[in-house]
Amino acid sequence: MSSHRERIHEAYEAERRVLAANNARATLARERKALAVLAAVDAGEGRADLGLNPVTVSQLVEEARRLRPVLPGRLGRSPEHVIMRYAAEEISRDQMIEELSNWPYAERGPLVEGMHDDLAVDVSGSFDEVQTALDQRYIDDEAFETILQHYLQQ
Repeated sequence: MSSHRERIHEAYEAERRVLAANNARATLARERKALAVLAAVDAGEGRADLGLNPVTVSQLVEEARRLRPVLPGRLGRSPEHVIMRYAAEEISRDQMIEELSNWPYAERGPLVEGMHDDLAVDVSGSFDEVQTALDQRYIDDEAFETILQHYLQQ
């Protein structure tokens, strides 16, 4: 590869990492805002007193109620949540790999083979979330392979 191509590839990868980190930070910030609004509403705060549009408050409350709780002793509520925390630089790569290597993954449904593979449904909380993170480049190939090897041993 020419030096120009290498520099372009490095710049592309740096941009991709920044975009992934920003997306992860935005996702986590939205979850935290939703949880804070839910806590305020549950504590008896009036929806109009929260400084947000009442429709937005209702949407955030519903979002927060759909979030699974963080499992005791875990770094996130799901594999995807752990990966978002890693991408946002809240936890280290080693912590992410360790956590996902020992995650109690949900069972996947039957695999679909053939021309309808694109219609296969990912199962929330399953190893599908790690595969999706690789596909979206939130994690690198080496991290995925390490996590996959531990997953296959379970």
